[in-house]
Amino acid sequence: MDVTDPRDRYDDLLTERRSWTVDAETFAGMDDNEAFTAGWVAIGVVLDDDGRILLVYNGDDEQWVVPGGSVKPGETLAEGVVRELEEETGVPVEPVRPHAAVENVNESEGRTRSFTTVAFEAEPATTAVGEQLGEDDEAIERADWFADLPEQTFEREFAVRLLQRLR
Repeated sequence: MDVTDPRDRYDDLLTERRSWTVDAETFAGMDDNEAFTAGWVAIGVVLDDDGRILLVYNGDDEQWVVPGGSVKPGETLAEGVVRELEEETGVPVEPVRPHAAVENVNESEGRTRSFTTVAFEAEPATTAVGEQLGEDDEAIERADWFADLPEQTFEREFAVRLLQRLR
């Protein structure tokens, strides 16, 4: 993995550590979860010239989400955010810089699994969203631009803080 932790370079990042205790079965199921196996997730906070934010709708969770996903082996965080946003929204982006790093830790019976989500500011090449959204195993139903975050936004309080920071 070619990931450089942005917390080593930027001293002004929003940082959080979130931890959950889960049962043994749930913990074992994390073996197949890309985020835990990769260790890094890159998401992109993309604003257009009118200050609207680009979000995707996850039909499984019935929530709007800041687009992004797991970083693949050999990718940098910036390369991962570019690839993920193109896959999930059809919008090509240019990453500007990271603004947040959230450590997500799951614990069970003395063992831990974790991944870090890095939120990048990214500039869109266009505001036209794609027609083919997400990979085959993803429940991304649509992508759209919003002046304000919808009530059904995943981790809404954190998304509000990111949005305020970038505006």
